[in-house]
Amino acid sequence: MSLQALTWVIYEVGADIKYSDFRVLLILADMANQQGNGAYPSRSTIGRLTGYSVRTVSYALKNLESAGLIRRGDQRIVSGLGGYKPTVWNLNMDRDAKTAPLETNDTAVQTDRTPAVQRGVQKTGDRCANSSAIGLHKNPSKEEPYIEPRESNARARKPTPIPADWKPTEEHQALADRLGIDCHAEADKFRDRALDSGARSADWNAKFRNWLVKGKERGFATPKDSSARRRFTWGSEEVKRVLGPIACEGTDTYVELACKVADLLNQGLDPDMLRRQLADVSDNAWVEQLFEQGEVA
Repeated sequence: MSLQALTWVIYEVGADIKYSDFRVLLILADMANQQGNGAYPSRSTIGRLTGYSVRTVSYALKNLESAGLIRRGDQRIVSGLGGYKPTVWNLNMDRDAKTAPLETNDTAVQTDRTPAVQRGVQKTGDRCANSSAIGLHKNPSKEEPYIEPRESNARARKPTPIPADWKPTEEHQALADRLGIDCHAEADKFRDRALDSGARSADWNAKFRNWLVKGKERGFATPKDSSARRRFTWGSEEVKRVLGPIACEGTDTYVELACKVADLLNQGLDPDMLRRQLADVSDNAWVEQLFEQGEVA
């Protein structure tokens, strides 16, 4: 991480660029060296850290390069990586990026790598090294290809509250399994948080994917443990199935009932059995009946 590069981005560039471009530039500054050079995160990595699509990241890099805030660096840095090679970026911290011309890769290679030539004569070994450097420059490592996002750009759609029937997909379950996370427990927490805060999103599936990844990275996700009993919350699907359609739905009374049902399920009661026991109970007797069930459990 380069403190100088981050300071330059925050205090000197700041509001002069779009917010999405600013976020991408912060990632490059965080991954650059002390001189602001040699940052090579892939577009997908930048997208994961910023929450943007690969298309948005590609546009941001193009805008930053056109504005002179970044330039392509020495691609030999990533020559040892397998598969597709990410682009190496340098930050133009030592110039007025809006007016100064871009420094080409030829200049960078000759300044940093090419041995000095004295009196027009160069040693054979130096000529070979210089030829190798020029060859590497003329044939830069293959940059990772652009991949069309699986879904349309979420920013172009209108944010909405979380749907009442939202639930994790098979893709979410597979991601949670790879991360060693309890998908159902995290889905309950995610749904409760969205309902409690009144949050709105243009893509709730993408938001839950980010929730799982960030939960793993920051250590607050529920670990997957096949031997542990599942914990139910008032927004769990099993709780909704037990309560069914009742007159107080959407009120504080409903939340109180849902919390009590969740407590009973966490004590080990079977959801279907509890539903059958409460099937013939009138709405105004639900609270009393549920508390009696709690005492029995």
